[in-house]
Amino acid sequence: NHQSDSPKPKPKKRSNSSVEELPEEKKPKAAASMNGLSALPSLTQTTTVRRRNLTETLNSFNNDEGNANEIEPSEDGVLVCKILRKLSTSDSTSSTTEGLDFSSNLGFVTLPSRQLATFASIRKAIDSDLDDDVFPLESSRGRKKWKFHVPKLGPVSVKQEEKIGPVLEFLKSTTNDAQLGTGIASDPLKVVIVDV
Repeated sequence: NHQSDSPKPKPKKRSNSSVEELPEEKKPKAAASMNGLSALPSLTQTTTVRRRNLTETLNSFNNDEGNANEIEPSEDGVLVCKILRKLSTSDSTSSTTEGLDFSSNLGFVTLPSRQLATFASIRKAIDSDLDDDVFPLESSRGRKKWKFHVPKLGPVSVKQEEKIGPVLEFLKSTTNDAQLGTGIASDPLKVVIVDV
């Protein structure tokens, strides 16, 4: 083993003065930090920015109708719909089955636009994407016999399917039920149908 011939450093003696305890290199840092304060924004500028951000945030929640803001074009994308069949129940319990709780899951369909999808376009997607054995067939024509059902409003006629307009916007305006969904894959729009 080779040992160095250099002398070991001597321990420093403590003095009573706090200025002497600080190493020389730390003194300039303290002075530099005091000079750096001028580079920071003033308190009034920070308060103004925070107040403006808060005001903009609060205004985004307040709109005249109290509904959610419309879908931004940049937020438009694929609409995912979970298709539910409303289970038939006796008339005495029909008032409790207006929600989505008493339905069976038939599958899902996707449409290219959350903004433009209508009941009519969902019907076309159901006809093309879901298996035929999901629906009862009308014996004379071989057509599927079903209608869309809007909770709290009732069945949607075939004539209304195109006239009502964008389905996501319409269904959101009819209920505040969180189970309705937003139309994305992780939270699909629940669309209820009934057999006729």
